[in-house]
Amino acid sequence: MNIAIIAPSSVPFVMGGAEHFWLGLQRYINEETTHNCELFKISSVGSNLLEIISSYEKFSKLDFSSYDTVVTGKDPAWIVSHPSHIVYMLHKCRGVYDTYHFFNEPIEWTGKNPKIIELNTMMSELLRNDEIGNDSLCPFFDELRKCLLEGSIDAHEARFPGPFSRRIVHFLDDFSMKKGRIKAYYSISDTVARRAEYFPEGAKVEVVYPPPRMGEFYCGSDEHLFTVSRLDSPKRIDLIVEAMRHVKSDIPLIIGGDGPERERLLKLAEGDSRIRFVGSLSDDEVREYYANSLAVPFVPYDEDYGLITVEAMKSSKPVITASDAGGVTEFVVHGETGFCVPPNAVDLASAIDYLCEHRSEARRMGERAAQKVAEIDWQSVGKQVLGIARVAKTTRKLLSGTQRSSKKPRLVVACTFPVYPPRGGGQSRIYNLYKELAREYDVTIVSISNMEESYRSLQIAPGVCEITVPKSSAHQEAENELSKTVDWVPITDIVADKLMHLTPDYIDALSKACVDVDIVVASGPYLVKTLRVAAPSAPLWYEAHNIELLLKRDVLPNTDSAKVLLDMVAVTEAEAWLNSELVYACAERDLQALAEAYGPAANHQIVVPNGFSKDDVTFTTAGGRRQVKAALRTDRNPTVLFMGSWHGPNLEAVEQIAKYAKSLDTFTFLVAGSAGLKFKGERLPSNLKLLGVLDDAEKQVVLSGVDLAINPMVSGSGSNLKMLDYFASGVPVISTPFGARGIDAVAGRHYLASDIGEFQFAILDFFARAYDASSMCAEAAELANKEYSWSAIAEKMLKEMRNRLPGRLAKAS
Repeated sequence: MNIAIIAPSSVPFVMGGAEHFWLGLQRYINEETTHNCELFKISSVGSNLLEIISSYEKFSKLDFSSYDTVVTGKDPAWIVSHPSHIVYMLHKCRGVYDTYHFFNEPIEWTGKNPKIIELNTMMSELLRNDEIGNDSLCPFFDELRKCLLEGSIDAHEARFPGPFSRRIVHFLDDFSMKKGRIKAYYSISDTVARRAEYFPEGAKVEVVYPPPRMGEFYCGSDEHLFTVSRLDSPKRIDLIVEAMRHVKSDIPLIIGGDGPERERLLKLAEGDSRIRFVGSLSDDEVREYYANSLAVPFVPYDEDYGLITVEAMKSSKPVITASDAGGVTEFVVHGETGFCVPPNAVDLASAIDYLCEHRSEARRMGERAAQKVAEIDWQSVGKQVLGIARVAKTTRKLLSGTQRSSKKPRLVVACTFPVYPPRGGGQSRIYNLYKELAREYDVTIVSISNMEESYRSLQIAPGVCEITVPKSSAHQEAENELSKTVDWVPITDIVADKLMHLTPDYIDALSKACVDVDIVVASGPYLVKTLRVAAPSAPLWYEAHNIELLLKRDVLPNTDSAKVLLDMVAVTEAEAWLNSELVYACAERDLQALAEAYGPAANHQIVVPNGFSKDDVTFTTAGGRRQVKAALRTDRNPTVLFMGSWHGPNLEAVEQIAKYAKSLDTFTFLVAGSAGLKFKGERLPSNLKLLGVLDDAEKQVVLSGVDLAINPMVSGSGSNLKMLDYFASGVPVISTPFGARGIDAVAGRHYLASDIGEFQFAILDFFARAYDASSMCAEAAELANKEYSWSAIAEKMLKEMRNRLPGRLAKAS
């Protein structure tokens, strides 16, 4: 295959990240595959509207019909017309898209110039028409140029950026990106894929992370902080310099690179001997500085991708970034591969000081960071974007589909909801369990999302990739019609197999993921039939999160339509239970309940309890808890926490808590998680606060700042993840015995037990007696860490699989 990469060349020329990216892709194709690639860089100027349209017009007239495929990634190159045109987007002209608001210009042109009105009409017609050839643009280019040169559109109206020039660029990009013109859409990051108006509505956009230009990164010592980039304002080097004023540790900061901000930054850093500017660096110097850094602070504003992040992590270094840094945050998992803090100097300095004081933890973060980016390489780009494999040219031996880069067995998980980022209990279980199983398996999760979401493929943990496919509009409409018959209760999972033919992209993604697969997993029973279509001969495992028939019976109304859906659930759950080679459930009682409901199954069954991530929860002593409450100014009243997702038994619990809050009006009750969203807008006691869905950092703050956690559960299956978060965080717990099911916790030793009818009196008694729960909390935390951390649970599961599974599965695991 002959491939043409087509890209603009800035005037004056600058060798930036995009240039290195295209050269790297071209080198890989020519040197490591059997295909041929030519890179075309064509000068493009764009300081005013006339120059911009001239550049687009120049690219629109280029003929690349002698090539099999063309690849573009920036404007105006993607206006090139070719039957096999792949867009691998770096970014659009940000000044008229996601940063346009900084110019304080109107979004839309509202003038009365008849020429502009005429041009707007032409643009609208060109977008509506099915004609996609570039010849149809010729009259538009001619008329627009004439108006600009003759002055019928004056300089103020044609200003760049401005509302009219913004409209022109958006039109040319929209025309270029029409679905009939582009074979496939890719993006260098999820940040770019999600930006408004970057891709056509409903387009399937796959995220493929490109590797750094350099290779051979290594890890040395931890002598300094190091960052390197062009010294201009979007990179916010000044924020790092300002942060050093607050850094207490005596550690050098080395700043590499050059640019227009250099003199201002030098002046800003005056008086701090720890800060050194070393200018432009060779590749060897950059690698050496990375290798000997403690961490790499990198805090750009809304970065498209951030290769510096990947370079640092491939050097086994944690990255300190800001929460608004865009693509960088897709790799920096707070507390795991670095720190993601608010964009201010004080928080940035705190993160730096923490790593200076905890160097062994910094090294562990660096190791996890290296694992996170280990699979980012040109081979992955070539395979995913162009469908070509790495091959030694001298051998001409096509290996596509016959060899795997990893010796691990492959495990594909089908799921009816997106897993990453993990927020609810089900998401957390899937993410953490398979992240740990990835020690011995290569894991791909194929999930389905709402129609409004983007198609994406992300490495969400070392060895774990999630492919998320949005429902088609026909799928969503059919689902809505069925949901309407049961009072709009969400039924995405129940009807997934029934309606999946309406989202062929999901079946296609699952089928591709299952090529050469060793094991397929139905996470929940609802995609068993779809899995069987995608991988008819692969061993099937069933992960039973709950007893689905009981769960759905609790949330669906008592109507004829609901009974039809419940029958579907029963048939689906029975099939998963009876036809899987391995079933793993959250508790022994769930396995027994499945056998009672559907009969004994001749498969292997194991208990894989719910767990918690030790990296996400920190133990807080009673003294530390008082300090947090004082800092949050919540120390006036006793504070009681309940956490739960939008799930029938949790909703029942929130209704109970509303009654407790009404009678215990001197207490503050907090409800965290999506369960509280069900009650938004309802009249609730003023001392009941609905916190909504929290991220990990927010959840930790709440867990550290409450006096008591409660779990007034009386129904449901599986076990309650919230109990483990409570235990691990050191907060005392009152629970019904049912709420502690599936956990080897002893009432009076690990938690305080109360029947639901006595629950509010147990809460009152706890505070009235000023109960000293220190010993109980310590034992509960020890139990959680020893038996219920995800790493411990996964290790036991892997051992069970090695010892108990039949021959072919034991061999796979």
